[in-house]
Amino acid sequence: MNAGLVPVLIVAIVFSFISFSVYLKYKTTQMKLGFDEGSTAARSENEKLNAKVKELEKRVQIVELIVTDDKARLQNEINALA
Repeated sequence: MNAGLVPVLIVAIVFSFISFSVYLKYKTTQMKLGFDEGSTAARSENEKLNAKVKELEKRVQIVELIVTDDKARLQNEINALA
């Protein structure tokens, strides 16, 4: 085997082991919490979060409307004074 290839293989094996360990920890945590890929708890939580995101998007749109409207009105008032 090539002497320059051995360190590369060692690094690849170490990173593979670390990645696999992180994946196993993630899956174990998911199983402990009951969030399987098809679980109803995960779907329910996902629906709640989607509803919250939509609500927050509406609120941001309203705030943007208020902010942009005030600037335009203020600019028109300044122009009217000149």
